[in-house]
Amino acid sequence: MVLPLLLFFITGCKTKEAAKKTVTNIKSPESLLEKLDENTFDFEWFGAKLSAKTVIEGKKIDVGLKLRIRKDSAIWMSVSPALGIEMARILITTDSVKFINRFARAYHAGPISYLSYLAPVEMSYFILQSILMGNAKSILEKEEGDTFEFFRASENKGVFLLKKTEKKKPRVTASGKELESENGNKVWLDGATFKIVKSEINGNTSKRKIFTTYSDFKQIGELLFGHKLELTVKGDEPVTVVAQFSKVVVNEPLKLPYSIPSKYRPYYSNDKVFDE
Repeated sequence: MVLPLLLFFITGCKTKEAAKKTVTNIKSPESLLEKLDENTFDFEWFGAKLSAKTVIEGKKIDVGLKLRIRKDSAIWMSVSPALGIEMARILITTDSVKFINRFARAYHAGPISYLSYLAPVEMSYFILQSILMGNAKSILEKEEGDTFEFFRASENKGVFLLKKTEKKKPRVTASGKELESENGNKVWLDGATFKIVKSEINGNTSKRKIFTTYSDFKQIGELLFGHKLELTVKGDEPVTVVAQFSKVVVNEPLKLPYSIPSKYRPYYSNDKVFDE
């Protein structure tokens, strides 16, 4: 089902290439969390165009998107195929998911829990916002019922790994080898910029994950933003998305238009988005 999957994949400041810095020698999770906080891409409003190449169950689909976000409030998307005619409009708030399927002349309106129904992992508005913006806050923070309350840090070739864990100390074998026993979320940070270059959100089994990588970092004002997002969903339906951001605007109030045409009907799970 193509349209619902797009809900969480795709998401005047002059940009310039990110400056190189010296890798800092940081050992503790607390220091990394502090650096993450300092380098979070903060905003009140965000807008961009995206060109996305998707592969869903082996089927290649290229789409264009307009993305608008009001921080911690609403994510709005307009999705168009290659011909440029809008096929879907999506509005996600902290407590609801709404979309219009123009090809099926149908609409959906439901609670935010619908995201978790679609995704192979627990998904909320705030996690989706973090994925789109390349931020760590909701990926690493403690959610309701979450037992992963501690963090561990390591470094390899200038990239730091920060992961959630149930225990302060790792489990080790008799020979001293560390065991990968916890299934908490993980982020990898560039040692020079402390921006996230990769994240891993885990479901309730090792077969259910969402991986995201970020690249093509450019400076917008005083902040760095990754203009290329690559997302892999590991679950019942394998999905990959490679999205390129362009025409990024920050902190300019944007309209989030959403209305249901009078002749549209409720959306059914077998509705087609693309003509087969």
